[in-house]
Amino acid sequence: MKSKGTKAGRDYITLSIPKELYDRAHKQIDGTGFRSVTEYVVFLLRESLMLKAGEQVKERLRALGYID
Repeated sequence: MKSKGTKAGRDYITLSIPKELYDRAHKQIDGTGFRSVTEYVVFLLRESLMLKAGEQVKERLRALGYID
């Protein structure tokens, strides 16, 4: 991964993915509100990470006896 600089106060890196995945993602976003494959992949990563964090919160609440 290479550092790519900043944009709106955020640091960015370059991430390489197989061209086949890029092409599939490009087809997937056709007709959606996503402006680029990068925007789509960032969305998917954020969703995935939030889902995992949410599961961890549920596990902790369950361990504390707040939920079944």
